[in-house]
Amino acid sequence: MSKKKPKQNVKSRAPLMSNKKRRNLFFISLTFFVLKLILIPTLQNGGWLGADGENYLNAMNGLIKDGIFSSERLLSYWPAGYSIILWSLSKLSTVHLIEVISIFQTTIYFVSCAYFAEKLRQTSLFRLAVPTAFILALNPTLSLSSFAVGYENLAAAFLILSIGLIIHTQLNPSNKTLWKTLPVVAGLQGLSAFIQPRFLLISFFIFLVWGLKLSTRKQGALLLIAGMAIVMILPAGEIVRNIKANNFVALSTNLGTTMFIGIGDGATGGYNGKFNGVPCPASEKGNEAQVDSAKVKCALIWYAKNPGKTLVLSFKKSEFFWSPWSGPLANGTMARNPWAKIDPVHNIEQSPSGYTLVHGWIGKTISWLWLLGGLALMFIGFGWIWRKGDLEKLIAILALTPVILAWISSIGTIGDHRFRVPTMGVSLFLQVAGAIALKIKFMKTAGLSALEPKASAR
Repeated sequence: MSKKKPKQNVKSRAPLMSNKKRRNLFFISLTFFVLKLILIPTLQNGGWLGADGENYLNAMNGLIKDGIFSSERLLSYWPAGYSIILWSLSKLSTVHLIEVISIFQTTIYFVSCAYFAEKLRQTSLFRLAVPTAFILALNPTLSLSSFAVGYENLAAAFLILSIGLIIHTQLNPSNKTLWKTLPVVAGLQGLSAFIQPRFLLISFFIFLVWGLKLSTRKQGALLLIAGMAIVMILPAGEIVRNIKANNFVALSTNLGTTMFIGIGDGATGGYNGKFNGVPCPASEKGNEAQVDSAKVKCALIWYAKNPGKTLVLSFKKSEFFWSPWSGPLANGTMARNPWAKIDPVHNIEQSPSGYTLVHGWIGKTISWLWLLGGLALMFIGFGWIWRKGDLEKLIAILALTPVILAWISSIGTIGDHRFRVPTMGVSLFLQVAGAIALKIKFMKTAGLSALEPKASAR
């Protein structure tokens, strides 16, 4: 008689399968992380300067020379946070500083991407984990910006890591997990606001949305208050630094100047026109903080008194914010974009015929299709995730809200496609979801087997 084969315990195999998927997913992020580390020593200086790279380094030199309360103007014109981080890294090496910066930012970006993808794998959105891991690792503009002296890649990494941690609290619901995770998320958002004050608004809405998900209003309110209190610590430190160093109260003093570029009769909403601002007598006297505040007030008054022009400029700024990195619609401060080093469009437009092709009706049509297609994918992805369930609704809102706020911020100041890089991790994630949603719909329409698995892959 033949012996009966022992029945396999399906439940006992589940953790093994889950661990295998976790390892495979982690290996994607790890592979590209190692490749980037190998690439860094081959780059001149171990990296390159971002759009404002020289200014951040000059501000850092002021800190090296005079300490934290240096009166170097760049430390108050731009937020001092990123230069303070560079100053800290300079303690490791000044000779190989840019290489140290590249390694530091690349490591943080790797950890953030790997963690975010792993948390996606544990939800019903598990089919997005692998393509999201690949797109975050391979997108040249976002991924390779970890080699650049600039805050954008760090801010993008902190954002997706924060959302990953919030997903973790929902997958492991307990007060202990919640209140242990809150300071970490708040610390990450505080660092984002430290290097770019616009993230104060994004942080507020992240904690608001997260708090509304909790069981009671009291608990949600406490999370919002505690979270924002932690977020404000580092930006408050910047204000104290400016009071001590410059005798004025401000996080930075460039907001008014930036807003003036995007308003006025000669403004286009971007850098490709006259940007003389508007008459503002109050800005002609006072210290830098007072001048900046006066310009902000004058800009807001101009918006209120010129609704028609404001609407037109809002459209133009939106176009510039979402514009491709190159081509006839491109507008912004991304000339040092890593993608530009390999962008075929740049090579094509070097010849007269190529320039005509790129900047003629064909190039404009392709650029608009790229712009509108990216937006469509993002919103389709949001809708697809939203319909998945309660946790997925939270993920969808947490992903889309920072993108919308960055967009609104650009409308209020100036249209620049560089302004979307700090939220690019989540916009790419939503676009991946949109592509998957369209694929599923197409396969169902074609009568192919594309039914979504009902079980999660935790």
